[in-house]
Amino acid sequence: MVESAEAYDPLSSTMPSLMFNFWIELSLLAVLACLLIYGIFDTRFQLARRTGAAAVAVLRRNSRRLWVLIAGTTVILVGIVISPLPGPGLSVLGPIGLAILASEFVWARRLVVQIKELSGPLREVTQRVANASSRWIVIPVCLAYWCGAVAVAVWTSVPALVLWPAASILFTPVFLWAHLAFRATRG
Repeated sequence: MVESAEAYDPLSSTMPSLMFNFWIELSLLAVLACLLIYGIFDTRFQLARRTGAAAVAVLRRNSRRLWVLIAGTTVILVGIVISPLPGPGLSVLGPIGLAILASEFVWARRLVVQIKELSGPLREVTQRVANASSRWIVIPVCLAYWCGAVAVAVWTSVPALVLWPAASILFTPVFLWAHLAFRATRG
C-alpha cells in the first residue's frame, strides 16, 4: 500500500455526498409542502363552490393563516440554513420568524410570552447596560464581536459548522443590547 503525503480525511470525502443528500431532502420537503398547500387550497375552493359566502370567509381566514405559517417557518428555516455562515443567522431571524407566526397562531404567542418571562432577568440587565451606553458605541462593539469570531475562524481549527452557529447564538445578548441602546430614550 502506498501512503500519500496527505493524511486521508474521511469527513472530506463524505461531505459532498452529505450536502447533496441534504439538498435533495430539502427539495423533496419543499415539493411535499407545495402539494400539501395545493391540497388545502383545492379543498377550500371546492367547499367554497358548494356552500357559498360563508365558505369564502373561511377560505380567506385560513389562506391568511397558511401564508403566515409559510412566511414565519421560511424565515426560521433560512436562519437555520445560514447559521453555519458568518454573521447573525438564527439569533436574528428566529425571533423575526416567531413574531410572524405569533401574529396569527396562539401557540406562537404563548411561546413568545414564555420566552419573555424566562428572559426577564437577562433583559433587565441588558436594559440597564443599554441605558448607560451611548448609541455611537453600538456599531463598533458589533463589528468587534464579529471580527473576533472571524479571528477565531482564521487562527484556530474550530470547524465552521460549530463556530458560526455558536457565534450567532452568543450574539443574541449583544443584538438585544444594540437594539435596546438604539431604542432607549435619552433625557
